[in-house]
Amino acid sequence: MPITVPEFDAIERKVITLMGMSGVGKTYLSTMLAKAGWCHYSCDYEIGTRYLGAEIEATLGEPNRVSVQDLSQLSAYVGRLGDPAKGGLALDEFKRRQNRYFNAECEALARLPERVVKAHKEGFTHVVNDSTGSMCEIDDRILLDTVDENSLIVYIKASAKEEKTVLERAKTYPKPLFYSPERFEYWLEAYLQERGLSGAEEIDPDDFSRWTFPQLFENRLPKYQYIADKYGVTIPSEAFRGVESEAEFLGVIVEGLHKQEAMKLRA
Repeated sequence: MPITVPEFDAIERKVITLMGMSGVGKTYLSTMLAKAGWCHYSCDYEIGTRYLGAEIEATLGEPNRVSVQDLSQLSAYVGRLGDPAKGGLALDEFKRRQNRYFNAECEALARLPERVVKAHKEGFTHVVNDSTGSMCEIDDRILLDTVDENSLIVYIKASAKEEKTVLERAKTYPKPLFYSPERFEYWLEAYLQERGLSGAEEIDPDDFSRWTFPQLFENRLPKYQYIADKYGVTIPSEAFRGVESEAEFLGVIVEGLHKQEAMKLRA
């Protein structure tokens, strides 16, 4: 449930969950806060080590090197659908990895309360929960309630310019994606029909990623907003531009909460 500025100010041990699309600045801000003494809880890192670490090693046949700053192995594990000769995965294996990734993400988020307690025992005052770009795909109300009860969810909303940059980058550098579970089958069927293909094994992995990403992107935006409206606060990414300290970071959040309260009063 969204909180007021006085309620937020009164919290001595703050826990912030940063939510937003990949590349919007979640990890940059989390790293900055870690340097200021916060505990940085990276969901991507937890997924790639605690929950999928052994499977990544077995699947890729190499030691696990996943780090907060380098998630390339996790991306390689997720993989891309399509022709094996072009680096693609068979449909069944692709779906299996999508499911494993999703379950691992839910487990990583569910661990937040435990990690907060551990952080306090370790001497940290504040915790920043650096969520994945696919957090918005989680529709488990109990899990989202748990995240809300243990942190303030801050949706870092990308600007129109940033959205355009992300879309252009996805076309130039197609990469492995986690697909919206409720839309994947529809997108796959539509793609096969449009390209005149008989099955997933004929798909060009790069072309499928380029074709689906804009739809995936548009499908996620209202999901981010729904979670923010129900549980937290929406703050434009521009507001965090140039933020280099804990005080500046918290100041942006307080200003965002003030604006949210003002909008509710006008509604």
